[in-house]
Amino acid sequence: MKRVSFLGGGKMAEAIVSGLLKASWARGDEILVYDVDRSRLEHLVAAYGVNAAVSNREAAAEGETVILAVKPQNLEEVLKEVAGSIPAGRTVISIAMGKSTSFIEGLLPGGTPVVRVMPNNPALVGAAVSVLSYGRFVGEEDRSRALGIFRCLGDVHEVEERYQDAAMALSGCGPAYFYLVAEAMTDAGVKLGLQRELALRLTAGTMLGAAVMLRESGLEPARLKDMVTSPGGATIMALEALEEAGLRAAFFRAVDAAYRRAREV
Repeated sequence: MKRVSFLGGGKMAEAIVSGLLKASWARGDEILVYDVDRSRLEHLVAAYGVNAAVSNREAAAEGETVILAVKPQNLEEVLKEVAGSIPAGRTVISIAMGKSTSFIEGLLPGGTPVVRVMPNNPALVGAAVSVLSYGRFVGEEDRSRALGIFRCLGDVHEVEERYQDAAMALSGCGPAYFYLVAEAMTDAGVKLGLQRELALRLTAGTMLGAAVMLRESGLEPARLKDMVTSPGGATIMALEALEEAGLRAAFFRAVDAAYRRAREV
């Protein structure tokens, strides 16, 4: 039996594997992965020393913890395929967007502990925000195992499942919002004559510093914003332009659109 197995070997599965190895949570030979794309399997075996399964059924049968890392639209088909292969009592963790623990429980043997998790893209560099919710049959050992896995990737937060889609709209999709802002700020710097590489470094460093200030200071964003904003100065003029362009309303609409899409899946 392997310590953890993955049904799906995409980028997020790779990020989790990498995090587990870096944190010494598991060795490569304790991890089993299956993916329909043979090139992905070969890459993971070569890069991380994991074991390649020959099928989803084998991966499901051999993992002490089974991580469902397939696309949401493929999840039902995969669950039906492996339902008879998962031994009783194994912890099942799903990172499929929008799929509830009750949906997954309904396709697996009765009493299967199911944990629903939404990690995000910075998992690739060990700086994820992961949001966890628990199904009806999850015990303390299952919870501890799931928390241990995702703490290897960054921050973890536990929420009632009814808040999962809202959390996904913020933290799951959130990195893309910040990448778009970074791209726009960089382009604006280039327009003013800065070299693109320098403009990007200034933007990324500023975003990182602002994030650390938010995390470490304990102050509300509005208070931190006011600390940078002098009466009649450049910052207040810039903020006025952003408000006139509807930036705040755009974020409201974007987060709501992501939430509604997650509910549709």
